[in-house]
Amino acid sequence: MYASTSGGRIVLPRGGEAQEFTVSVHNGNTRAYPQILVALQMEILIGEGPAAEANGLVLERRDPATGAWRPADLRVANDVYPPSLYPDGTPLALEAARVVRYRLRALPEGPTGSTPLLIRLVDTTAPDSQAVPRRTSLPVTVVA
Repeated sequence: MYASTSGGRIVLPRGGEAQEFTVSVHNGNTRAYPQILVALQMEILIGEGPAAEANGLVLERRDPATGAWRPADLRVANDVYPPSLYPDGTPLALEAARVVRYRLRALPEGPTGSTPLLIRLVDTTAPDSQAVPRRTSLPVTVVA
């Protein structure tokens, strides 16, 4: 798994345009995965007000079939989410690859600061101790 974006980091001005990034997954492992999921999480930025609850950010995923941007789950919390609680993923055959396009936008109101966007590949059929075969991150900075 590999995550990339222009400039190697995400810088979001409050109320500005979204910044795109991709997550590339290649299964060169020894088996197919029946249910694999890209899970995104970041820690809480310090701030006040209702937008601070979700860091005042909006995450969207591009639907490859239609080209439309759809809301995507971004977990904002300072703890680890057990892999067994994630919803089912999608199959990934042996030697298969996929690229998932996302974009992240900062609403006009909300906290500022820096925190990494944590990206985990979760095998939702595996026990928690074996469910995360890969993880990576992208640095995110939200500015006024």
